[in-house]
Amino acid sequence: MKIIKDKSTVKSSGYTIATIGYFDGIHLGHKKIINEIVKQAKQKDGTSILITFWPHPRTVLEANSEIDFLLSNSEKIKFLEEEGLDLIYLIEFTRDFSKIKAKEFVQNYLVEKLDIDKLVIGYNHNFGYRREGNYNFLERNREKFEFDIQEIKKKEIDQNLNISSSDIRREILSGNIEQANLMLGYSFFISGTVIRGDGIGKKIGFPTANISIEEDEKILPGNGVYACKAQFEDKINSGMLNIGYRPTVDGKERRIEIHIFGINYNFYGKNLKIIIIKKIRDEIKFNSLDELKDQLRKDKIESNKVLNNEKVRN
Repeated sequence: MKIIKDKSTVKSSGYTIATIGYFDGIHLGHKKIINEIVKQAKQKDGTSILITFWPHPRTVLEANSEIDFLLSNSEKIKFLEEEGLDLIYLIEFTRDFSKIKAKEFVQNYLVEKLDIDKLVIGYNHNFGYRREGNYNFLERNREKFEFDIQEIKKKEIDQNLNISSSDIRREILSGNIEQANLMLGYSFFISGTVIRGDGIGKKIGFPTANISIEEDEKILPGNGVYACKAQFEDKINSGMLNIGYRPTVDGKERRIEIHIFGINYNFYGKNLKIIIIKKIRDEIKFNSLDELKDQLRKDKIESNKVLNNEKVRN
């Protein structure tokens, strides 16, 4: 897969099919569109293109706006490559670019720079100044453009779920991981390097690996305890994850700690991928470490139940 900046013109002698969007998370809707353009490109021995943007439009247009992403840039690129996409056409999103009208965007980019044969977009996608471009706009101007158009309808993605990256972010922040995972079409995950902690977990029989997140722009679930899986190299083990301030020991900073079941291994300096399945409970302040220890035993039992059910479903 190639990544080309927007200053370039893509010359292709074969069939070219494209879609447009930021595609944070590569959720079920995004995946349906990507799969569609990849399939059609292969059928015609052509090229599939995602026209996307950096930085995220909201961070440019809204003052003091910050977005916690569902996937880091490197994760998103890996996902798209695994789906078989041929090319990412990356446009720098600026205030000047945001003022380009839909008709001008189509002519400058889709026609002149990319010379596409077909554009596929989702039922709720908008583009151009004041979001004036959408499937209806393309349909009305079909005769002016020298490419075919196709809309991916909601019923082709999921009839019961309203899926958007913003909705998924809200579900993750609220701890509703199961709903977020349904909309994503895969289990949400975070990755990071194991660093040294205070050793309190080890003292009470629940040693934890403290995680330093690699991509600080990626979203983190709300504070609490989660059933999860830990992937190290090619091995996956069950575990439970705590995100929060550790009020029982008067913690001052937010930490991410994972207790991996049945593993006695020094992970310091190693990279772990943590696949989050379900929230078990909120963060609680206990009166003593003994109370905390008793609750962690219950959390482990509950996490194992969740993860065993997950194995049965899969």
